[in-house]
Amino acid sequence: MWIFNIIMILTIVATGFLVGITPLISRQSTPFGVSLPSQYVQDDKIKQAIKQYTYWTIGVSILAVFPLLFVPFVIQDDKQLEFFLTIYSTFVIILQMVGSFFLYLRYRRSILKWKQTLPAEAFAQRSKTVVDTNYHEKLTTISFKTFFLSQIAIIIVPIVLAVIYFDRIPEQIPFNWDINMEVNRYVTKSWSSVLAIPALQLLLIPVLQYAYYSFIKSRQKLSPVSPQVSSEKSRLFREAWSRLYYITAILTQLLLSIIFLYSMFIQEGYFGWIITFIVVFLVVIIGASLYLSVRYGQAGEKLHLPGDRPEDVQPYFDNEDDSRWLAGMIYYNPDDAAIFVEKRYGIGSTLNMARWQAWLAVVGLLLFIVLTIVLSLNLD
Repeated sequence: MWIFNIIMILTIVATGFLVGITPLISRQSTPFGVSLPSQYVQDDKIKQAIKQYTYWTIGVSILAVFPLLFVPFVIQDDKQLEFFLTIYSTFVIILQMVGSFFLYLRYRRSILKWKQTLPAEAFAQRSKTVVDTNYHEKLTTISFKTFFLSQIAIIIVPIVLAVIYFDRIPEQIPFNWDINMEVNRYVTKSWSSVLAIPALQLLLIPVLQYAYYSFIKSRQKLSPVSPQVSSEKSRLFREAWSRLYYITAILTQLLLSIIFLYSMFIQEGYFGWIITFIVVFLVVIIGASLYLSVRYGQAGEKLHLPGDRPEDVQPYFDNEDDSRWLAGMIYYNPDDAAIFVEKRYGIGSTLNMARWQAWLAVVGLLLFIVLTIVLSLNLD
């Protein structure tokens, strides 16, 4: 009971913390997705907006978990408690995302309004766009082939075992566990039910592969003030995150394979090991994401290298028009041939929605969700 409750508490707090620190780790030149001249990036108004957003988002998330500390003592029935914890946690996480988005829009509008009051000469510094043509050749990331084959190798093992020892699999296969880690739903053995998890793993491969590809291949944005140093920081940033992408893919596939093997061949006892693996999985992924976000910032902007000069660490002016970024998050620029670009707000890359390839990616993601739902509904 308490294990499930603690996982929900950690999930809510981690979600609030990750959302709350997003303005702190985003590009300094585009607070809340608004492009500002470099001399105004450190203005007190910007600092105050970021601080308030962070305090509000994290503070509300911490307050939201207090009911979860007491509800197990109030609701004694396990089924009612499980229902409450699931509904409450889902509601809080949705509220976190929606509330933080509207709070983001509020500060964004405030900064846009303030930007209009800045002197015209402040925008005379519009900088040129700098590109390192050898940038991707210098990257030493996990190869796409290795990224793909590593996942295939993990998936093949449970599939082979299921085929060889199909007769040893019980007629009723555990499908769901309650908050006491006891099975509360079974499905009848069939080839579709036995291979459901491996099928999900196979569907995950193109999703994870595409996310990795878009991050590695996204167009870099370098500082015209110090292009060589910013290119080096950006390279180190992508290499570090590429390793985390790889670790995340491997751990995700391993977790699903372990759950599969447990459901097919063990079923009783040792479930604590799976819970331990899930907790370790969450701690590693969330902890590593926080560490890389704080250490590198977006595109390595917060990374400090030995011998950095003042111009190497100062914010630079983002010369892309604000109108190209819907709400500072969605990029739409028909004049830009790039499909993947670095985010203005947050960490990583996003799509240029003016390109047909971007919409193909969106359709592919929706197709993955639909196939996953269909796969689940077809299990009896």
